[in-house]
Amino acid sequence: MGCSQVVRQRILTPLFVGSSPPIPVYKSFGSIMSIKIEFIEGIEEKNFPIIKLTKSRNGKTGTATFVFINPTIFEISHDQNRIVTNLTLNWEEKRISTNDLEVLFKNGKPFLIKAIFIFKNSNEWFEFLNLINFYSKEIGLSFSKKTF
Repeated sequence: MGCSQVVRQRILTPLFVGSSPPIPVYKSFGSIMSIKIEFIEGIEEKNFPIIKLTKSRNGKTGTATFVFINPTIFEISHDQNRIVTNLTLNWEEKRISTNDLEVLFKNGKPFLIKAIFIFKNSNEWFEFLNLINFYSKEIGLSFSKKTF
């Protein structure tokens, strides 16, 4: 079974988020990020995700679950009549994309997006780990042992 192979789960959250559930944190600094998170091509998401990492026993494969609470894309997609169908991570000249998205609604309005990336080989997994390590240092995220 897939669950029995999980060795370790880690969650990447902003250092200053202490509420449960975490409150969305927006970029407030002027530097240009080299890593962009986009739901619609060319429109960068302004909200930081909560990232849950799960790796296999052998450490060569894993999953990354991105959770966005009240992402800014809901406002943009509603105004421009665009549909959110995938999540893309762009950095340097590389790109990782997933269309495994789940939107949760509260009082009839969307408030949360959950996206899951599945890495099936060690090259994909370690490339993603390098990306997330750089991203976490760039925006001030840290690992915790909390679960959703």
